[in-house]
Amino acid sequence: MSAKTNRIITIGLAVLFMLSFILPSLRGPLGIELSGFSVFVANIATVVFVEDFYDYLLFLYTALTNVWVVLLLIWSARIKVKTIPVLILSLLAFTSGLSWKFNIEGDQVLLIGYWAWIISILLIISFAIYRSFRNHII
Repeated sequence: MSAKTNRIITIGLAVLFMLSFILPSLRGPLGIELSGFSVFVANIATVVFVEDFYDYLLFLYTALTNVWVVLLLIWSARIKVKTIPVLILSLLAFTSGLSWKFNIEGDQVLLIGYWAWIISILLIISFAIYRSFRNHII
């Protein structure tokens, strides 16, 4: 795969990832729909409720999902991609992205923005893993 094709695919995946932040992602109990960006900011604001080290680790686990995905995007655009770091970040990004589904409580409903976000994460992970195995660098 040429460097130009690699960059085009990476840009396309980045656009899909950013689009998920504009789409409605969560409907609250009062029927209010929040965009993906609003849900992300609200999650970051939950740091004030952290009481102990375990809660802090759980907060970081969900709050850093987007950071891990952006790192995967950056690494997939590089010429040589190492396999082990990509696999570790992929596992973290995938499991923390899905953890949002299980953290939703009560009458809250996940909307199209969340599913676009998960699909974009899966595509970014797939492309990064493909690039890492293609290079055979460990």
